Amino acid sequence: MKRALIIASREYLSFLRTPGFWVSLLVMPVVALLTSLGPQMIARSEPPPTLMVVDVTGLGAGGPGAWLVSSLAGPAGREPAAQFDQAAMRVRAPTPTRAAAVLAPVPDRVAKARSPSEAAVALRPYMSGELKLPNGRALSAAAVISGTADHLKVDLWTPTPTVGGLGGLVSEHLNVWLRRARLTQAGVDPGLSDRLNANLTDVQGYSPKASVAGKVSFRDQLPALAAVGLSFLLWTLVMTGAGILLNTVIEEKSNRVIEVLLSSASVTEILAGKIAGGAALSLTMMAFWGGIGAWLVGRSSPDLLPQILSALLGNGLIFWFIAFFLAGYLMYASVFAAVGSFCETPREAQTLLGPIMVLLTVPIVFMGASITHPDAPALKLLVWVPFFTPFLMTIRVAAGAPLPELIGGLVMLVTTMVVVVLFAGRAFRSGALATEKLDARRFLLVLIGRRS
Repeated sequence: MKRALIIASREYLSFLRTPGFWVSLLVMPVVALLTSLGPQMIARSEPPPTLMVVDVTGLGAGGPGAWLVSSLAGPAGREPAAQFDQAAMRVRAPTPTRAAAVLAPVPDRVAKARSPSEAAVALRPYMSGELKLPNGRALSAAAVISGTADHLKVDLWTPTPTVGGLGGLVSEHLNVWLRRARLTQAGVDPGLSDRLNANLTDVQGYSPKASVAGKVSFRDQLPALAAVGLSFLLWTLVMTGAGILLNTVIEEKSNRVIEVLLSSASVTEILAGKIAGGAALSLTMMAFWGGIGAWLVGRSSPDLLPQILSALLGNGLIFWFIAFFLAGYLMYASVFAAVGSFCETPREAQTLLGPIMVLLTVPIVFMGASITHPDAPALKLLVWVPFFTPFLMTIRVAAGAPLPELIGGLVMLVTTMVVVVLFAGRAFRSGALATEKLDARRFLLVLIGRRS
């Protein structure tokens, strides 16, 4: 036991001295931050799109083109409180407060168009970049509106096929005009459309498991989110911690250091020490990332910290996670260590790690869907697959799975872990002492207890 602890401390300190560990430790929070804030940063860094509205319906100032211009010039995402002259269908829009898009003036060559085809010919130089707007900016999109008050058609021109995002906005506002036009033709006050769309149904979720008067809130959904976050954290730690352990074993195997260790300690002590050192490293990473997360939440939403703590303690989530984490990490770490003992280069390890990496991708596929479907039959079935249990059973804990299911899953995982560790120890000893190159047939024979 003493020698195992010495090896564990050696492994832990050697990991801490590697630049790769500190890089991975610091990169993960940065990647998570960029992943969450990246789309917003990209959207804010891009200037508002310039949109040209070309109306070839012939309906004049009361047509859909004028309505679209006034709508987009109003507050983004809100229909303008415009009024209609029922006789002329003229728009009298209020003064805009914030533009949803920069509306480009329609040049004479485009304004002369009387059909979508003529408008297309006039717009092509702007779409190709040959012509610029009077202010020097490029045209982001052009909406050519045609049709009648019964049915509108919009040709949305963009410089490249991948540019989008304005189609839904344009159709949303034009649908309002179309409803008003049809109501006017039917002799109905067009303001009825606004009254019909105002104060629509407000859906409030209720559940007997909700915390406050049965009313579902974010606090009730937080345990599921926390469980998925913990599962993804475990997956990340397995990939990083066990991966570092694999590379360390490969390096010691190629440098013959592992033979020196075998001369002074048993295989069990060496394997236990290496796995314990890797586990301590993973716990260090978990504590570091958790501390950064708690600091960020405390800075941005202090009231959220007690709710997160309550979610982690609810149903014993954090304690079940620790249990499944230890068993799952020990299982995967022993497999990675055994694979590393047979290899002298990372390229050789890829041959044996392929099936393991395929197994590790399966839980990721189901983690996101498990937030809204924690009791799905497929999820209940997958948690009984030992290689998926550490990642998916935590989600079942948050869903309020019965205690027999949790205990049964943990017992099955621990049993599988013990079997895997025994086979991994046998393979580790054989691989550490082997001098010939990796042979998949010999590796399988060692696992089943036969000599090649």
